[in-house]
Amino acid sequence: MSRITETAFVVAVMCVACGPPASDQPANTADVPSTGETSPSPGSQPGHMPTDAERTAIFAAVQGIFDALAAGDGEILREIMHPDVLMHSVERDADGTRSSSTSTRDELIARLEGSEQVLTERMWDAEVRVSGDLAMVWTPYDFYVGDDLSHCGADALLLTRNDDESWKIIALSWTRLQPPTCELHPDGPPE
Repeated sequence: MSRITETAFVVAVMCVACGPPASDQPANTADVPSTGETSPSPGSQPGHMPTDAERTAIFAAVQGIFDALAAGDGEILREIMHPDVLMHSVERDADGTRSSSTSTRDELIARLEGSEQVLTERMWDAEVRVSGDLAMVWTPYDFYVGDDLSHCGADALLLTRNDDESWKIIALSWTRLQPPTCELHPDGPPE
């Protein structure tokens, strides 16, 4: 490939992925009511916006994580997460020290099933993009252990579509910020 052809290819790939400018895209959050509009084929909305049916199914998978945490139920995670899901967290301590860690689905299940307190994680203002059978979700979250705020941050998830139109989580990364740096759910603490 010539240098000009390589550059044109890279620019074309970048432009396909970028979609319309953010100011032209409609709000796409978990809290925004559905418009009832659908597209003729999966993932064909402008700028990789999901159809209402896709958004509902994708959020069902993501909410499954939170439901599993609250119930201490590892079986839910086994259903919605790929066995080889890649999970990675990034944290900055109060003193500014940065650290990161990786974990497996089975390690997460062991931690959640071993917890003696209710774990509550909530998302809001979630953004979703879909291309064919691949979806991406980016959402802020807050996390409580019992009644106490533990941490907050942003979750970034990748999901693939199953034959039954449900979605399976194949990657989950999150930031882990400590209070008072936390952005909290607009509804206040969980009840």
